[in-house]
Amino acid sequence: MTTKIGIRQLVEFVLRSGDLNETKNSQNTALNGARIHRRLQKSRSKDKDYESEVYLKTNVTMNDTEYVISGRADGITSISDKIIIEEIKTSDQPFDELSDNTLELYWGQVKVYGYIILKEHPELKHVTLQLTYFQVSNEEVTTEEKVLGRNELTDFFQQLIDEYEYWLVLRANLRKTRNDSIKKLDFPFPKFRTGQHELAAAVYKTIVYQKRLFVEAPTGTGKTISTLFPAIKAMGEEKV
Repeated sequence: MTTKIGIRQLVEFVLRSGDLNETKNSQNTALNGARIHRRLQKSRSKDKDYESEVYLKTNVTMNDTEYVISGRADGITSISDKIIIEEIKTSDQPFDELSDNTLELYWGQVKVYGYIILKEHPELKHVTLQLTYFQVSNEEVTTEEKVLGRNELTDFFQQLIDEYEYWLVLRANLRKTRNDSIKKLDFPFPKFRTGQHELAAAVYKTIVYQKRLFVEAPTGTGKTISTLFPAIKAMGEEKV
């Protein structure tokens, strides 16, 4: 079985840090960001060597599962033996006020694109990464470039994969521990009350078949445990 994961998703999962509250970043809407992307890409399209929205992917195996890691580079310029990969970001914040982690995420995404490009072009020794930042409030554009080699980008990508795989293994182990524990779980009372077993069975079947259940039962039936117990049992069987 092959699992897909986006490049941005991978980078943000591994590298994101800092405050959980992102309101201070004042990010503009996705719609506005997409509009600005198209505007900048259109201005680049006059260059015959420029291509926008370039799909890139690579395959890796993590925790015995095949993963397709993919994304779209905002723009790639190919000139002879030189390739420039552009990543466009938009926000209301001034560029010099962006946090170190925000910049790390921006560069991390384009570094993965660079890794894939060099993997596809073994004749190249390095690639130029370009971060284009558009400040929405005053339409100021800031551009920064980094020229990185094959070894540096390969090491960066491998570190991402190693850390993500560590989490995959940890999650799998925790899930196995949870499921083994649930299998040993018995109903917490000596016997079922009247109607309780029927309710628990109905809840379990509802979860398994992904249906909806409406229940009306008298006070004292034990509705809470009759709902929680089968739900936990279903979770232990990976049905939730």
